[in-house]
Amino acid sequence: MKNAFVIIIVFILVMAGFSANPKKPFALDGEYMNYAEKIISFLGCECELVKNTETIPMIMKKYENLLIRGKAEGFTPLIIVPSFNLCEIIDWTSSHYGDNGHLNAIIEIKSKAINVAELLDRVKTMPIEEDIVGEFVYYKPTNRFSSLIDYATGRLYETIIIARIPTDKPWELAAWIPMGGWNECPAPEVQVAVFKYWYEKYGAIPAVVHSDIWELYVEKPPRTKDAAAALAWEQYGFCSDIIWQGAQKINVLASTLLNSKIWYFWWD
Repeated sequence: MKNAFVIIIVFILVMAGFSANPKKPFALDGEYMNYAEKIISFLGCECELVKNTETIPMIMKKYENLLIRGKAEGFTPLIIVPSFNLCEIIDWTSSHYGDNGHLNAIIEIKSKAINVAELLDRVKTMPIEEDIVGEFVYYKPTNRFSSLIDYATGRLYETIIIARIPTDKPWELAAWIPMGGWNECPAPEVQVAVFKYWYEKYGAIPAVVHSDIWELYVEKPPRTKDAAAALAWEQYGFCSDIIWQGAQKINVLASTLLNSKIWYFWWD
């Protein structure tokens, strides 16, 4: 799937101030090669830069090893693909959420007011002009990240960040890298709320983030068609583009989720 190049920010939230781990101020200066450094400075935590000499299996192994270590040491790894768009979104979010060093706490607190079950179930009552249920088809389970390849070159992105986010609550990663709030992409606090719900239900951990993509690493994927279909409806409620610009049918999406360790979300 192609990346979106035009970002339309459509939400404005009220400024709030709460205590949390402070982050360094973030601002754009247009220097193309510094996107990774800017994001690392914004995070203010331990990060590793991965160059495109590595392979997807190497990165998967590194990620899974860090996931095990993190559970013992109190951090959660996050793979970040830096770009101008991602820097721009973080900069906008920092200013419009009233960030004074506590952005992740602001988003986390806002997420607690969201009724996730109602949010994800709303699509079942929305009028739809065509049948989107469809039939199950066979797909091999997905066990590798799919968004680390730059399709312009056919290779890994030039630079990838693996951050060790200092939290043992994986859903909070959507507050540390606040991607969202434009077009149909949910606001960061919605992402936090939904990811918490899926972590508790499926062991789903936010693992890879772009300006318009999340991939989740899933420890307890659905094992039956009924469970996969129920999850597919939830994912449609969270990210309609994976149906309308992807699977086209709920049961086709469900087929890709059955026994799969990786979930993919993309917004146009």
